[in-house]
Amino acid sequence: MALKILDKQSLSRKLFFLLLGVSLFPLIICFLFFLKTSAQAAYIQHNTALLFCSTLILLTIILAALSALSFSKRINEPIRQFTRSATEIARGNFTHKVKSSSDDELGKLAKIFNFMTTELRRLNEMNLNKMITEKNKTETILKNIADGVIVTDPHHKILVLNSIAESWFGLTEVEVVNQPIEKLIYEQKLLSLINQVNSGSNHEDSSVEIELKPADLKKSIVLQAKAAQVINTKGDLIGIVTVFRDVTKEKEIDRMKTELVSMVAHELRSPLTSIAGFSELLLDTGVSQDQSKEYAEIILKESNRLGDLINKFLDISRIESGKSQINKTYVNMKHVIENILEMNMYLAERKGMDLKIDIPDDISTIWVDQEMMGEVILNLFSNAVKYSPEGKKVIILVEDKDQKQIISVTDEGYGISKKSLDKIFNKFYRVTDNENIQEVNGSGLGLSLVKEIIELHDGTIWVESELNKGSTFSFSIPKSSESEIQNEYSQSYQEMDIIE
Repeated sequence: MALKILDKQSLSRKLFFLLLGVSLFPLIICFLFFLKTSAQAAYIQHNTALLFCSTLILLTIILAALSALSFSKRINEPIRQFTRSATEIARGNFTHKVKSSSDDELGKLAKIFNFMTTELRRLNEMNLNKMITEKNKTETILKNIADGVIVTDPHHKILVLNSIAESWFGLTEVEVVNQPIEKLIYEQKLLSLINQVNSGSNHEDSSVEIELKPADLKKSIVLQAKAAQVINTKGDLIGIVTVFRDVTKEKEIDRMKTELVSMVAHELRSPLTSIAGFSELLLDTGVSQDQSKEYAEIILKESNRLGDLINKFLDISRIESGKSQINKTYVNMKHVIENILEMNMYLAERKGMDLKIDIPDDISTIWVDQEMMGEVILNLFSNAVKYSPEGKKVIILVEDKDQKQIISVTDEGYGISKKSLDKIFNKFYRVTDNENIQEVNGSGLGLSLVKEIIELHDGTIWVESELNKGSTFSFSIPKSSESEIQNEYSQSYQEMDIIE
């Protein structure tokens, strides 16, 4: 207690001197008055009075000290609690409370302080939950977005790298966060774009295209990178966000369109040139009858070739656009194959080729468009004959397997290289691995049309081949269940009712 009173900054010292001054003032006045009047009294009476006054002053001092300590303790404890609570709140701890059981002013102040703490805790939890929700939302968007995202700070250090960007650049976010981007990514066009946007030299969103070869992919991909500044509410630059979109397919489609136009122009120009040239020769008055017949046959041949090219191209376009009419019925593929071969057997006979047909008598009927299936068989059979040397053999096999019917056409022809197998069903693509193949006329649309027809019937087509050892083209058609057939019948009847 004595130490508290001696402390210059303590409330006890201030209260002590205040109470002491208030208590001693009237006593000192009385004591001085007593001294003045005691001069006329006897000596013994004087000493007794002096002792009494001294004792009274000493008791006053002691009582003032005890009162000061008692009041200061009652006041200091809540103040210390207020101080601790304020310190905890400043540190972000809003669970601390001031303990007070009195109903005086300090008790009321403690209750108000506790209420304030509770409100601050509630508001903090609301803001914290909101921040967590926004953070989770942002992380979910970045994780599931189909585009790659890289966020860098104004000093070019990586802040965010989503999973798509990780797979493309072969990096992991944990390893690259707070690392300079120029030490991890070496695409100069990308780094230059980020520098330009960071410096503010280009205020609008900018984009560049970069080519990457991810480790988990066989082919390179083309990415379009678009960067923009991230500005806070004060207008300060806090980062650069760069979004990457895979435009490989778009680039491939553009390339294929260009090649398609070029191929169409070439395929149309060749027969038209022949027709125009031999037509001019026919106009020559010096042409003999035999020459006229020869030129006319060439013109007819080229006209048929041109017509076949245009028809196949139109058939493919109709199927791809969904405008092709498909008329499904129960079809026995043995009858379809026999009819096609009966009309086109001369193709194999001219080259002295043997034909073997392996079709069980009890083969199942399938629910397909008979005319389209005939087109498929004709294309595969004619290709087998066309791209085989004379005297070879062609085998046509039909078999039921599980819920599918598989049809194969095998030849002993020139074969197809591995690099061409993936492109064999593309429009206008022709194999050029063998000199004999280059001499064979063709549009490059037959197999593409076959693939479209098979897929229109929910089937699958594939090829197995080896150079100079022949090829086997196979396709499978699912067997439709009775319920599926009934549904198609009912849809056909509804369409007929609408037409009527």
